[in-house]
Amino acid sequence: MNIVDVHCHYTYKNFQKDLDKTIKKMEKAGVKKVITNGLNPKDNKEVLKLASKYKIVEAAIGIYPTEAGSMSDKELKEILNQIEENKNNIIAIGEVGLDHHWTKDKKKKDRQKEVLREIIKLANKIKKPIIVHSRNAESETVEVMKEAKVPVIMHCFCGKLAPTNEAIKAGFYFSIPTMIVRSKTFKKLVKRAGLDKLLTETDAPFLAPKSGERNDASNITQSITKIAEVLKLDEQKVAQKIYSNYKKVFNQQHSS
Repeated sequence: MNIVDVHCHYTYKNFQKDLDKTIKKMEKAGVKKVITNGLNPKDNKEVLKLASKYKIVEAAIGIYPTEAGSMSDKELKEILNQIEENKNNIIAIGEVGLDHHWTKDKKKKDRQKEVLREIIKLANKIKKPIIVHSRNAESETVEVMKEAKVPVIMHCFCGKLAPTNEAIKAGFYFSIPTMIVRSKTFKKLVKRAGLDKLLTETDAPFLAPKSGERNDASNITQSITKIAEVLKLDEQKVAQKIYSNYKKVFNQQHSS
């Protein structure tokens, strides 16, 4: 079974001691690729280092929405430069988006939107897919993301029916976290979106199948089982289709 994790954070401190071992465990489980996402300029550098160290790891670099909300123009320029300078070392731009869960201040919410629009312009220019965070801001995020001319991957999308339908209509992809095994929201999303628009993710070290445990991509086998169950399809077929979606979205047609 070929497995992919399109959204994770293997630069987190709690992976430092045993990352080699964790990567081996993931490979043993059939994981072919993991896309580790950057959260700020410093984290982006670590992400790039990981991707050059491990064959299984691909890099996505970005700026977390809560940080984007209080960015100066100078800092925004720096992050855009960092992304553009590394366009040949990254597979996508992420994690980026809007967050109204942690950010309540209107000015900061508006700034998040401005930053996201600049990132979309850059993505269109350098032709890289965008991995998008939309916590408690699903409708607004979907509207802004319609400006993208590149594939859009809605990470861990928990939107209500209207924004979900808008995102489906816009042709966006949805990366389903491993917590689908205990979440009605993601089971519903899988049914609505259909296999053609699905990808798998962990958000590791978070959102494990069992609450409170450290997550990693070897758990995606459980997601495949659950997605197959929801769609009444064969597990092998589900895994194969999600892997071919990954290759299509991230332009990895020639990768094994």
